[in-house]
Amino acid sequence: METLLKTIIENVSNTRGQAFFNTITQALHQAVKADFTLVARIDRVNNCAHTLALAAGDSLVDNISYSLVGTPCANAADDSICCYPSDVCAAYPADTLLQEMKVQGYIGTPLHSLDGTVMGIIVAMYHQPIEDEQKTLALFKLFSGRIEAEMERVDQEEKALSAQQQLQKLIRERTAHLAQATEELKEIQHHLIESEKMAALGNLVAGLAHEVNTPLGVAITTQSLLEEQLENLARQFASQELSEQDLSDFLLLSQEAMPLLRLNLERAVELVQSFRRTAADQHSSERSLLDIASYYQQALLTLKPLLKPVQAELELDIPEDWHLETIAGTHAQILTNLVSNSVQHGFNGPGPHRISIQGRRSPDGLYEIIYRDNGCGLTSESKKHLFEPFYTTARHKGGVGLGMSIVFNLVNQQLKGRVRLLDDAPGFGLSYSFADLAMTGEPERAVGT
Repeated sequence: METLLKTIIENVSNTRGQAFFNTITQALHQAVKADFTLVARIDRVNNCAHTLALAAGDSLVDNISYSLVGTPCANAADDSICCYPSDVCAAYPADTLLQEMKVQGYIGTPLHSLDGTVMGIIVAMYHQPIEDEQKTLALFKLFSGRIEAEMERVDQEEKALSAQQQLQKLIRERTAHLAQATEELKEIQHHLIESEKMAALGNLVAGLAHEVNTPLGVAITTQSLLEEQLENLARQFASQELSEQDLSDFLLLSQEAMPLLRLNLERAVELVQSFRRTAADQHSSERSLLDIASYYQQALLTLKPLLKPVQAELELDIPEDWHLETIAGTHAQILTNLVSNSVQHGFNGPGPHRISIQGRRSPDGLYEIIYRDNGCGLTSESKKHLFEPFYTTARHKGGVGLGMSIVFNLVNQQLKGRVRLLDDAPGFGLSYSFADLAMTGEPERAVGT
């Protein structure tokens, strides 16, 4: 299975649009050994499906459109996994297409848009009864997030107007950065396979895809909002109803939306690069003289959008004389994962929500960062498995359980320090210590993350 996943990932890693749909469909077709495999978009208005890519036999064939009435695809389009290991034609006698194709086995799973509605389906069909439907379902589920993201991206690209060319350019640039980071990820795959903490390669890549989907989803939503407001502004201008207040409101919205878009695209790049940081050799990591208090303040400013939805306050108390030779990006990634963990898992109830980050010297002379929040805290079971990769209590929310294992590896491998949980915290408490060199003089300006 690991070799199979690696082959599919390598085939689709640098493709977009129609090329992506062709490649992923053909790759899944070969992997599940189906006679027919398709990825289709659902047309709710006409109650039909339009294939984006269709594989039959050993090759891709022309796309088709077909009615959903009386077909098993209608069940998948209604947000149900539809699986008939055999005799599917008997269950759907009105489906003439199934009869003509002489299909015996059928598996169909839904594809969801960002708002949770079904926008498409993945289908595999067999002339013979299916021998291993669980393998097919697992592969469809594993790659559905990537297919959904590409369908959403194509939708937004098709709707874009000339006024959004600047945004499109920015997205293309960030996509190029993601492709480059993905190539770096491939170079360290052999190291991750040997790592007990990182488990199987397939789970790692699936987790990375889901993590990246979140900031990309926010970016797409932000672009859609800007597009809608721009259209409203254009209509008001054309009808000579545009007021000074309307223009001021649009400018204010744009000033708030553009940094959010940039932040989430950069966040997607940083998520991929975090895997490289986790496994990179210490000697290849860039070290610089850093003003820790100033750098932490700068890094936390970029995380403010994460705190806004839960209305969380953040307190930072680090000595101003901590000028250390250390790895700036590692500290930024640790903070990002800790704050994200508090927002996603800790702040589920009513506020006020607070996060406290304090710096102090430990009894054995190490530099120690104390992180606390006043969220719901951890159960005794969660404390036992907190730093294990892929352990999460939020699987139903799309969590993959990589955040805290990344923190553990960053502290231990990059900073050569240690991490421990705090028992005296009312919510979640953790400290990490490191022994970087204390330096004198004016620190260099840190490179932003």
